[in-house]
Amino acid sequence: MQYTLLALAISHAIALPLLADTATPELDTVSVTAQAPLSQANSKQSQQLSATDLQQQQVQNIADVVRFVPGVTTTDMGRFGSNGFNIRGLDGDRVAITVDGLSLGETLDPPSFVAYEFFRSARGGVDMDALKQVEIIKGADAIAAGSGALAGAVLFVTKDPADYLAAQGNDSYLALKAGLSGLNDETLFSSTVANRSGKLESLLVLTRRDGSETKTARSGADISGAGRTLADPLDYGSNNVLAKLQYQLSDSQRLGWVGEYFSQNSELDNKSRLDSVYLSRRGDDDIARKRLGLQYEWLAARGFADSVNATLDYQSNYTNGVTTMLTTGCSGATNGGVSPCLRSEDRDFKQQQLKLAVALDKELLGDSVQQQWLYGVAAERRSVEFSAIDRRYVGQTDELASPPVVDPDQVPETDVTALSLYARDVIKLTPRWTLSLGGRFDVLKYQPEFDAQFSDNTQSIADVDFSAFTWQSNMTYQLDGTQQLWLQAGRGFRAPTVAEMYAPTSLVSRTEKATAEVVQGLLGSIANPDLKAERSLNLEAGYRYQSDSLLVGVSVFTDQYSDMIDTVVLLQNPDTVYESCFRGVCTESQGNPYTTMANTGEADVKGIELEAGWRISAAVSSRLALSYNDGETQDGEPLRSVNPASAVLGLRYEADKWQLMTNISYSAAKKAKDAYSADGTDAATYPYLTDSYTVVDLMANYDISPQWRLSAGVYNLFDQEYYQWQRVRFVTDWVGSGVRGGVLPGGEGLQRYSEPGRYAKLAISYIF
Repeated sequence: MQYTLLALAISHAIALPLLADTATPELDTVSVTAQAPLSQANSKQSQQLSATDLQQQQVQNIADVVRFVPGVTTTDMGRFGSNGFNIRGLDGDRVAITVDGLSLGETLDPPSFVAYEFFRSARGGVDMDALKQVEIIKGADAIAAGSGALAGAVLFVTKDPADYLAAQGNDSYLALKAGLSGLNDETLFSSTVANRSGKLESLLVLTRRDGSETKTARSGADISGAGRTLADPLDYGSNNVLAKLQYQLSDSQRLGWVGEYFSQNSELDNKSRLDSVYLSRRGDDDIARKRLGLQYEWLAARGFADSVNATLDYQSNYTNGVTTMLTTGCSGATNGGVSPCLRSEDRDFKQQQLKLAVALDKELLGDSVQQQWLYGVAAERRSVEFSAIDRRYVGQTDELASPPVVDPDQVPETDVTALSLYARDVIKLTPRWTLSLGGRFDVLKYQPEFDAQFSDNTQSIADVDFSAFTWQSNMTYQLDGTQQLWLQAGRGFRAPTVAEMYAPTSLVSRTEKATAEVVQGLLGSIANPDLKAERSLNLEAGYRYQSDSLLVGVSVFTDQYSDMIDTVVLLQNPDTVYESCFRGVCTESQGNPYTTMANTGEADVKGIELEAGWRISAAVSSRLALSYNDGETQDGEPLRSVNPASAVLGLRYEADKWQLMTNISYSAAKKAKDAYSADGTDAATYPYLTDSYTVVDLMANYDISPQWRLSAGVYNLFDQEYYQWQRVRFVTDWVGSGVRGGVLPGGEGLQRYSEPGRYAKLAISYIF
């Protein structure tokens, strides 16, 4: 905290490099895509990072993208990485993520898997070196991003050939880049080739990354078990290929092709999981994303549209997790009496997507009113498929002790058909008044298929039709040349995932205590085909003053979430007493409890966001950004996923050939009243809170020559030991061998969830 006070005393407001407008862009202006213009009409709550920002901050993963964005974090779920972004109190599938307008798919994290951490499917497969822009939208905007934009969205845009080539004529570009990161000992090698020959433009970006586990704040003994203070050893490697071809058919028409391929393998030595039963435990995980697409651009200059952008894309996302364990014994195998015994759990989840989208824009200029229309249609076909195979081996050999067992699928093979229509109109009513209005209508149809690996004894799974209408409005009033006020309101929505629609269903047997009769066919879990879409209502008001040298802005908002989907436990036959006995111990229950997914209620998040900037001179600029959120459920319980208040302050100096940036990031503590219910009964479930912290980062870029560029940074300069709430909130005390992220009672082992201490990054690039 003392560093924050010092910074405030030195500077009125300090800059966020990603927000500063003093940087000279490395790439050309972003070309029109089907989705990009939609969010630009909602710029009051959006923030963009250019390729220059990503390069100067030495962004190497999605967590780095939002390192200097207050109120936005990633949610680290352990072995399988991040499940996306947290914006205004919501995370996971409730924050939309797209790449060039294509959704990154949905997560699969079955509750029955949580304790064992054998598998979870996150949304990934994007390499930061292939991006030219990242847009972060705070607040509901389903028109821009579709399903999932309850609290916001993150839109990735990949690079184009024109970003590196002269505006006209034949041209070529070649760049090589190498980098090192102390965050996780990552090495980076990347090459970029662009060319224009006549009417044909081409681009090829190749990236290779190799690294290990993310470091913790302190060193410690290399021990095994829940008390381990070091991160578990991990090695990973990834390859990314981005290829584009664009052919100028005529002065007004262009045809393009894009191909993307991302693959990553990671090998984990899961030492923190070892105990008297698990002698060794290793994870071998793969993720892959493939994409092929066609794009047609037409500067139509017609009455119905000034330009037309049509895209046809195919994308597949694949996640595979193999967990190999050496245990003291293997049940269910012919070598069950052999000790030790080797077993493996093989899980995979595949998603495929085919999408056709057409986006149009039209400018209407009247004597008193000007309009900018953005409208379009998209049709999409998605499919999901899951598989799980268990193997048992003789002793520690690779000889199978019994035939592989194919487990029941967590979800049936399901096709999802989606159709969406949208329109947004930005209307310049007068020189002072601007009105933006938009709407979107979505229709989805879920079609599950049954096979030998997925059965539905409860008869609760069926085809489901689903529809949702969302809207967006914004009114801006320009007080004068430097001041403006705005009001905005918007609806977001999230359609249920396949896992929520069709989680495994089951029937169970229970014994009636009064009659001792074993009752067959009682519910264990059922699907809920009547699920509604989750919805959000975003209300926001703001003021901004901006002159050539000074910026001051404030916005207040309230986000209301309704029809939230969650797992619930219901009672069947509540008037009957059932008895269950296991190993001589009998328990009673009033009624038969069973699980299902349901729309459980509402939640509210309120907050305030501040920004302030000062251009001290032509070379020095400064800016402040701050975010405070507070959330609770309809029962008055705290919404635990809300981040503590945070702020980022920085100072930027830019000379002809070099730039120097200092960022100071501050986070408040997570208070007990924001994590626990009023009676404190859930303190044992969420035993660890986070303290406040202040972290200082230094970054520099130097153009050694027109060909050579050097980037360097020192992060966490003062070597602070700190913890982020979005990691610690999942940590519990160790109970047995099946608690995800467990540590020893009293907190020993919590240190392995700390953020890295002081580390450096270095990258050098050469342009031919």
